[in-house]
Amino acid sequence: MTATTVQIIITREGTEQKIDLGALSVKSIEKLDEQIRVGMQSAGKLLYLTILKEHDDRILKEVSETWRNVGREERQLMTCLGWVHFKRRIYQDETGRRRKPLDELMKIGAYHRHSISLQQKGSFLASELPYREAAEVLSWLVGDYISHSTIGRMVQQVGESYHAEAESERQRVFEGGEEVKPGRIPAKVLYGESDGVWISLQREKKRKAEVRVGVFYTGKKVIGPRRKALVNKVAVTKIVKDSQEWQETLLKTACQNYDLTTTKQLMVGGDGNSWVRHSFDLLNLPRDFVLDRYHLYREARRAFGFTEETNDWITTICEKGLKAVLPDMLEMVSEAPPQKAKKMQGFIKYMINNQDGLLDPDCRTHLKVKAGNLGTIEGNVDKLVVRRLKGRGRSWSLEGAQAMLAVCRHKEELKQNAFLPFVKDSSAQKSCRKRRRKQSINGDWCQAKVPAVHEVHANRPWARVLRDRIHPREVL
Repeated sequence: MTATTVQIIITREGTEQKIDLGALSVKSIEKLDEQIRVGMQSAGKLLYLTILKEHDDRILKEVSETWRNVGREERQLMTCLGWVHFKRRIYQDETGRRRKPLDELMKIGAYHRHSISLQQKGSFLASELPYREAAEVLSWLVGDYISHSTIGRMVQQVGESYHAEAESERQRVFEGGEEVKPGRIPAKVLYGESDGVWISLQREKKRKAEVRVGVFYTGKKVIGPRRKALVNKVAVTKIVKDSQEWQETLLKTACQNYDLTTTKQLMVGGDGNSWVRHSFDLLNLPRDFVLDRYHLYREARRAFGFTEETNDWITTICEKGLKAVLPDMLEMVSEAPPQKAKKMQGFIKYMINNQDGLLDPDCRTHLKVKAGNLGTIEGNVDKLVVRRLKGRGRSWSLEGAQAMLAVCRHKEELKQNAFLPFVKDSSAQKSCRKRRRKQSINGDWCQAKVPAVHEVHANRPWARVLRDRIHPREVL
């Protein structure tokens, strides 16, 4: 079969101008779809350049008269079509600052080399795959080589943008006194659960950091046999400095998403840890605590074993309270060996400390509204943090972990191409240029200490000779 050539030409609507995007050569009918994809990708690059040039020409007509055109500069950008090289006009405004309106229109920074759409795709892939695998998939889609370190920079830029936006909102509310726009989701009963998971760090002072996870929802709906989904779910993940910051973050999230004026009851769930029980204190709503059933069953089976009797005890505790089974437990403790009895006593103390959260919500007569069961936090911890940030020897810097947490939290938005970079207030930005130290005229800049001479090898003969050469002794 001889090669078939098709000329691709686009005609602008309303004019007779035609844009020739080149020829598409089909050599093999067996790989027709792939050859069309490659040909259309090459044609897309030419179309991309044509549209950029048209926008740049339009800016020239609309730019302020006080701005001076100082010429054109070339720029290269990695897009979903591959590398694109183009030139755009540079202007100097009335203050003498160099302005690049086309870059500002495209929302790309001074040293950014990737389009927003490509950052969305790279970050979404990185939320599901390791960096190297994400780079291979994205390289295959784009048709140009993308390294795993490039994927890491994409995640850092996107994640830092999300994190900076959330932190800026929190500071405006709790430090600047700005009011939070109330949410629209009605929540007669609001459910809030929280838990933490530790991840490994690298190149940091601490070797571990705790990621806190919080989940809000208004109920559950049946989606299949023995399967339920959360209704109006909102998740929060963050590495915080203290519990105050965590409480503020949860309060801001709840106020932004839910209409708390309609909320009659807040049901709080968790493992009984002190910061978990107090995570939702700032909401100032009538609340009841429910001990997470996963932790209750796990601790019971660790202490008393995986038996039918243990399951019956837990069922009775959730329906009638601890007093209904405490005598039977104490009797078994008295008959157990010392080492096992110690574990049993620890479990009994754990239940006593959290006995206000043992009863199921439908067994609590003091509740004025009907509430359902909780117990979703462990699954969300696994989906939002554990699957991507733990295991396989992974370790993170604090900034990298924060960025990845933000990307995993917003990956559905990235999937729908809904990401927009957050731009900080220019007045609050600090210059990232490193200031050079002023060199002293007297030569103080060269007065440096050599540790090997003064500390480790201070008594070695060669160290003494070197010290005498650097600081000659005065001859009396």
